[in-house]
Amino acid sequence: MILQHPEYLWALAALPLMWWLSRPPAPRRRVWTGHLEQWQLAMQSLRRRPPRGSWLRFVLLAVALIAAAFAAAGAQAAGRPGPQRLVVLLDASASMAAERDGVSAFDRARQKLAERLRALPAHVEVVLLRCGGDLRRRYGEAARNLNDVGRPSGELAVDLAELADSLRDAGTEVWVCTDGQGQVRLPTRGGLDVYDARGDNASLIALRVEDQWPLPELVIEADVVVHAAAGAEVQVVAVGAVEGGEQRRAVEWSDSQVATVRFDLRRLPSGGDLSLRVALAGDALRADDARALRLPPLPAPRVAVLQDEAAGPFAAVAADVLAAEVRGQVVAPAAGGEVGLLLVDGGVAGLAAGAARAMTFGARLLDQPEPEAWLSPQGLEWDREHFVTRGLDLSELEIDRAWRGVLPEGEALIWTEESGRREPLAVLAQGDGVASMHFAFRLRDANLPLLAAFPQLLRRGFVRSYDQAANLVPDEAAVAAGELDLRYAQPATSRELAEFGAPPKSLARWCLACGLLALALRSFLR
Repeated sequence: MILQHPEYLWALAALPLMWWLSRPPAPRRRVWTGHLEQWQLAMQSLRRRPPRGSWLRFVLLAVALIAAAFAAAGAQAAGRPGPQRLVVLLDASASMAAERDGVSAFDRARQKLAERLRALPAHVEVVLLRCGGDLRRRYGEAARNLNDVGRPSGELAVDLAELADSLRDAGTEVWVCTDGQGQVRLPTRGGLDVYDARGDNASLIALRVEDQWPLPELVIEADVVVHAAAGAEVQVVAVGAVEGGEQRRAVEWSDSQVATVRFDLRRLPSGGDLSLRVALAGDALRADDARALRLPPLPAPRVAVLQDEAAGPFAAVAADVLAAEVRGQVVAPAAGGEVGLLLVDGGVAGLAAGAARAMTFGARLLDQPEPEAWLSPQGLEWDREHFVTRGLDLSELEIDRAWRGVLPEGEALIWTEESGRREPLAVLAQGDGVASMHFAFRLRDANLPLLAAFPQLLRRGFVRSYDQAANLVPDEAAVAAGELDLRYAQPATSRELAEFGAPPKSLARWCLACGLLALALRSFLR
């Protein structure tokens, strides 16, 4: 027996007092008489007994007092020895998503955990540690109900054997649920469930996107790693909002080496989802096979042209070519009209730099003074690293006349160097989500429209005006390298949990029942 509050046993000191109080009172005086026989006969006729003590009544009262004292002292029956706390180490690394017969190792582990935890005695304290990806800890009912354990992801960041050994003691049982992937050793004591999910696996580990938005061209490079038997056929499939429907590329792979597959695509004008996945027959781990991209719709802009009377046909022809390439249309400029790109050749453009998508050639901007003519600029150079001019050959560019004072502040794309002084001839002005390009010369005053680089310059200027080139970010689900090769997971035999101990049982209600019974019996004694 175990007493939680033994100090209440001091109540048993009242037993001698109860014995003294239970004795009958002694007569105050003794009188010798010759009528003793008559008194005895009278008492018999009245059925009365002389005052006397009763050991049975005292014993019943003593039993009631002792029972009350033990109930107050918290008497308990000793429990069964054994652990009364369970720590579950659930492997939630990426490899636990590997499937066998259509069910992942993680789902099988969750199902068995739910069944076993429901059957645990209510007094057993449960702690659940999710080991893998983002580490999580759950206690009590949250642990028993497997709340928020998520899905397998990331790598196994702990040594399960070392962690299990550090947590296990006389009062704590540890249960490890794992697939044995990427582990040097497994726990030798405690509960253990190993879910065999070995098999071949091909993984799409990274995407690189070269986005030409708002143009339809899209270049995607997919990095693939294959862990499979030699000779297996592996493909990367692109499905979604691109022209030509589903597209497949065969992968020339070597075991456990990164192979790159390139897709040259043209997106649909309406945009939409584009998914890429790697296809391998019998792939055990499908969670690392796919990546997704969200393609915005193409703007299909309205291109407008403003030019003075002496500008020539160059701006109008450039607008037609550009609209055909981006599937837009050329519209007449109108006050208050909405356009996607404005081409201005000469004259005055009533707009501020970087405030609208525009390309101006020798045109004055808003609130600019009368420009100064600049005849035959010499020493022409251009930025060979900028997106707009990279790779373009402008060495044959000749300018008969330019204008000083028509260029705003911005990134210099083309300039002239005379006497060690740099003076820009073309700049890029950046606004809030838009950009505009400005040239210090009209198209008719230079041979730029005749150069092979001019169409590409127009095209890049249009792309840069939207300020959103290369803005696609694929969905990332990075998987650690140790979680990809499923062929060498460590097998092991599962072990059942040890028998849990039973807590002490309270005897207070039994003590109270015994005391009440003694008092009830005492009430029937005279």
